[in-house]
Formats: sequence, structure tokens, C-alpha cells
Amino acid sequence: MKSINKFLVFTSLPVILFFMACKSKNQLSSAEKLQYTKMGSSVVKQTFDTLSHSLKSAIGEMGVEKAVSYCQANAYPLTDIYSSDSVTIRRTALKYRNTSNKPDTAEERILKFFASQKEKGIINDSLHAITEKGINGKIHFYKPIILQSMCTSCHGRKIDAGQSALWKTIDSLYPSDNAYNFKPGDLRGIWHVTFIKK
Repeated sequence: MKSINKFLVFTSLPVILFFMACKSKNQLSSAEKLQYTKMGSSVVKQTFDTLSHSLKSAIGEMGVEKAVSYCQANAYPLTDIYSSDSVTIRRTALKYRNTSNKPDTAEERILKFFASQKEKGIINDSLHAITEKGINGKIHFYKPIILQSMCTSCHGRKIDAGQSALWKTIDSLYPSDNAYNFKPGDLRGIWHVTFIKK
């Protein structure tokens, strides 16, 4: 019996060590996590500021209705300004407007986590970004997108008076639109920044 127990210990030990090594290999150190969280926050801020400034300018020059067409044509190129061969930037949501923004499995997990936090009554300022390492070695940074008041024109209620022309434009450009009926402070979606280690 003793020899069987010894055999089990010696045969199972390499397997346990292998899985422990894999686990630690796929985890970020505290310093790495802090570094990528700072970089992710910086990339998101730059991208948001660029998108926000461009959209406000378009609304000021063309009005909200025509700015929707501008947004459709320019949102992706503007988001990609800070992308590179080692950084990709994306926005996604459970209720997406553009089908190209449909979340993948990992993004859906993060979106549902943030949604569950909101349901528990956790306020927006306490919704912290998530930084994690994928099994492929890529670093993923996820930051919640909270709907701002200025965004309700295009993401608010479709039944609001005086907005029928705007919603017709949105529906014509995005036939599968789900990104409406939001209120200021709602979880609109997430930013997803991927760092590809060379």
C-alpha cells in the first residue's frame, strides 16, 4: 500500500507542477498589471478625446442627424489612430449598434461582469478597469463605457418627440441596431485594448 501511495505521489507531482507553472505563466505580476493598466487607460483617454472632439465638431457643423452618417464613416478610422502592430483598440457592447462591434466570448464575459456590478448597486466610479493576460500571451485591458448625457440623442429613447428623422437615419444605417433606450450613467459597453507582446 505504501509503495502505491509513493507511486501516486511521484506520478502526480509533475502534473501538479506543470499546471502550477502554466497558471503562473498566464498571470501578470502586480508591476506588470499596473503598467498595462496605466497604458490601457492612456490609450482609452486619447482615443475617447479624439472621438469626442470629432463628433462634437461634426454635430456643431452638420447637426445631430448628419453627424450620425459622419460617425458611421469615421468611428473606426478615428479609433484606429492610436493602434499599431502591438496595440489594438476596440469598442463593444451587449447591445451593439454596428454588427462589427459584436462582443467575442471574453468580451461578453467582461460585459456581463460589469453589468452584474451595476445591478448590485456599485456606482460607476467604483467600476474598475480589468487587466488580464490571455492564454496566447496577449494582455487585455477592459474599461467600462458609461453613457454621457450628450450621447442620449443617439442612444436614448426612440419614442422621444422631435427625434423621428434622426431615428430613421440611424435605422437606415444600422438595420440591426440595439443600442438605444439608454439613460445617462448606464453601462453602454466597454473599451478593449489588446497589447501584443513581441
